[in-house]
This record gives sequence, C-alpha cells and structure tokens, in this order.
Amino acid sequence: MPKKYHIDVKPNPLGFDRVSKFRLVREDVCINCGKCIKVCIYEVHKKREDDPRKMADPIHLECRNCFRCIQECPRGALVKCITDEFKNLGDSYWKPEMILSIWQQAEDGKVPVSGAGYRGPFTGPGFDSMWTDMSEIVRPTRDGIHGREYISTSVDIGRKLSHLVFDNEKKLQSQIPKTVDLPVPIIFDLTLYDTNEKSKIFIAKAAEKLNTLLILKADDINEELQKYANNVMPLISQSTIEENPALIKNSKVVEIEYSDELKNNFQEISSAIKKLSNAVLSIRIPASPEVENSVSELSKAGAECIHIVADYYGMERGESNPRFIKDVLAAVHQKLIENSIRDEITIIASGGIAMAEHVPKAIISGADVTAVDIPLLLALGYKLNQNPEIPIIPPNSMPALEEKGAQRIVNLIGAWHSQLLEVLGAMGMREVRRLRGDIGRAIFFENIDAETFGEIFKKK
Repeated sequence: MPKKYHIDVKPNPLGFDRVSKFRLVREDVCINCGKCIKVCIYEVHKKREDDPRKMADPIHLECRNCFRCIQECPRGALVKCITDEFKNLGDSYWKPEMILSIWQQAEDGKVPVSGAGYRGPFTGPGFDSMWTDMSEIVRPTRDGIHGREYISTSVDIGRKLSHLVFDNEKKLQSQIPKTVDLPVPIIFDLTLYDTNEKSKIFIAKAAEKLNTLLILKADDINEELQKYANNVMPLISQSTIEENPALIKNSKVVEIEYSDELKNNFQEISSAIKKLSNAVLSIRIPASPEVENSVSELSKAGAECIHIVADYYGMERGESNPRFIKDVLAAVHQKLIENSIRDEITIIASGGIAMAEHVPKAIISGADVTAVDIPLLLALGYKLNQNPEIPIIPPNSMPALEEKGAQRIVNLIGAWHSQLLEVLGAMGMREVRRLRGDIGRAIFFENIDAETFGEIFKKK
C-alpha cells in the first residue's frame, strides 16, 4: 500500500486584515464581568492589556458565529451585526461566504466550522443543485481524515490502455503510455487572469510542496519560475512549439491550445512535441455546445488528456443559454462512454471551482482532475471586482516572505484535501478514481424536481 499523502498545514495570517462577516459590538451596559471570556472557546473576548479591569474590543475575525457569548451575557451587552464590507464582497456566483471560507482555510488549513451550523439554501444553480451521497457517514471505520483507514486521492494524467496484448510466450507486447501521478485531483491554473510575479512564484512553490502542477503561459515562465519546471505545465500554441523546446523538454505535462487546425492535424502536431519530450500532452479546449464531439474526435485520434475550460462562473463561453460545467462534463463523459474510450483519456475541468465540495462534484460529473484558479488568488489577498473585464484586483501589499504566500496555498489545499477525504469516507469509498462519473453517488435537484412536479407543471 502506498504511503499516505499528508499536507503539512501551518497557521499563516495574511499580514493585513481580511473582511469579517459579523461585527460584535460591546455596548455601554457591559459590566466587565468577563463571563464572555469563560464561555468563548475561540478567544474572541479578552481583558484590556492596559487595564485588566475592563474588556477589550472583541476580535471579530476569530468569531465562529456560535452566539454563546450573546446568550450568556448577564446584561445583554453584546450585539452582532453584518458588516457593509462583507455585503460588498463577491457577486452572484462568488458569494461572500465562499470568499470568507477560502480566506479562513488559507489561514489555518482547517475544515471550516460555524457555530451556528449551515445557514444557507439547500439548493440553487450550478453545483448547489447536487447533493452528494453520505449514506456511509455512520460507519466510524470510514474515517480517512483521522488516519484510521487509508483513502487514496491519487489520480493519473495521461493515456491509458483499454487492454493488454501478450505474445505466444506470454510476454507483454503493449507499449505502456507515460502517465503523471498526482497525489490529489487538483492542479493550479494561472493563465486566465493577470497576476503579479510574486503571486506566480508563491503558487509555483506551493505546487512543488504539494507535488501537483501549475499551468502557466509559456511567455510568463521566466528564469525564476523555471526553477519549478518539474511542477510547471506550460501552455503553448501550435505556432510556438518550436520557440519553446527547453520548456517542453523539461516539463512532465505540456498543454496546447485547441484550434480547428489542431483537430485536423493532431497526429502531426503531437509528433512534433514528442520529438522534443516524452511529456504528456494536454489539449486545452473551451467549454462549448459541441465540446463533447470535439473531445470524442480528439480521443479517437489518440489524445492523452483534454482540459475543458469554462468561464469565471463555470459556464460555457459566449452562449445565450450556456450549460454549467457539471452538465458539460456529464455530456462529455457520456459521449466517451458511448464511444467505448472513456477509460483511455484524462479529463481536466476548470471554471467555477470555488469550494472544496466542488472538487468531488466535478469528479462525479465526469472529470478526472480539477484545475483551480480564483481561490488561489483570493488566498493571497486578491479581491473580486464587479467589472468582469478585470475580475480580480491584487492587494496593495503582498506577504513579504515567499514561504508565507506559498504556505497559504498549501493550507487551502490541505483543507480541501481533508474535506475530500471526509466526502469519500462518508460514501464508503477508498479511492477517488472510483468516484469519476459515478452519478449514483449524487442526487440532482433537476431530476427530483422533474420527477416530483413534472406532470403537474409540464407545458401542454
């Protein structure tokens, strides 16, 4: 059995205050009795250092919303309200609660906990319309996060054989394709958004620590970033293959942008890259109404890996009635099954992956691997902009030390990895590979709604 994959998380404040959802207000009727200190396990309440007879202002960022201090205060002196800064975070998809959760996980690497429990809707658009199967959660032996049972989150990138061929002497004749093993089904992608040099280095360092991959445009890979070549996945176009021989040679996986010419001349283009390196070739293709047909054709032509890219909100690009990424993945997965080639190719999915739970949901929908972008930048202090042309705004200052920025990314993925283990354990599954395309492991609101109310509200 392989060694357990462990992510070493460490508390790592950003260096400047993040936004707090709630603000605790201590009113004048406070008698400084200290009861709130005794009942709060998160150390939100303390005495003033300069005058221990009086209470200090509450530490809002440490509050987990359990309300115990408010309930126990003998004078009703504590009031909790939502801050204006929180209300102005994010947008309709990247909700303020998501952003706060990402910040907190990057800070401590822990699974998010709220004392008030889950307070949101039980369904909604996109991934919120999926509920994962937790039928095995009552079995205490399925406790992978705490080490009592081995649960594998390892995945492969590359082409797989549908069968093996042996000669008359029982010697293997099949040529085994190269694959790249990742200990967690998450890679990083910094190709869609403008980020500063320091951010790229932080995330490259984190990719090295986590033993995963970071996709960068070939033009962005400078001498400093080439130090992490083993964990960098360069994005090139067909026209720039000959301009980047060193990058291609030193990479384990190379990504190439999709085009009609690539589809028509795939073997020729693939051979040009294989002459330079034995790297796995990934084809980056935008999510579109015909993407399942394009993926099927490329797979039949011998493609090893295909990266399906949705937009900022996880939707198909440039469509009046776009599909969400989970529906695109389901269509691609089903098409490949119909053509009997699903097990031969790796599918990477990106766009709209905003929370830990989106990773298993994307895999259930049909992905092998997920690519994450915006959450990495939020972990480093970037803010979302209401202007979709410039969706992210860098912080005024970045953490001073490289280790600090890299550790925040490690913490975030550590928390997501723990949550993935919890989901797999609650499903009674011991490896994430088995989850791919297993729609029986989820309940879809659209299906339940149609079965329950379809006959009543169907159009005549």
